[in-house]
Amino acid sequence: MAGSGNVADHAWASAPSHCPPQYTRVVDGPNGPRYYCNYTGAVSVTINGAAFARTWWAMDGNTVTEFSPAAKAQLGRWDTQFDDDYAAWLATQPPPAPPAEPSN
Repeated sequence: MAGSGNVADHAWASAPSHCPPQYTRVVDGPNGPRYYCNYTGAVSVTINGAAFARTWWAMDGNTVTEFSPAAKAQLGRWDTQFDDDYAAWLATQPPPAPPAEPSN
């Protein structure tokens, strides 16, 4: 991490705003939906001033790392679990509604 522009910081997870959609759970409650994240927090790493990776972590020791496009290009190989989980989640989502026809 030595060097100007290299930083690591932590943020607590908070669904749905600070939790990847594939790890966000929604439970219907008496006062409306409640959102939960499978992860407790995330450590973000910035290299040379650009986002490099974000590792989501849970209290049970489970982690998954989200690599930026720049990190993927530099690394060449990386753990694809985050991308695989996102693709699986995306496949479960309903297709977007077709555009509305203009009325005359």
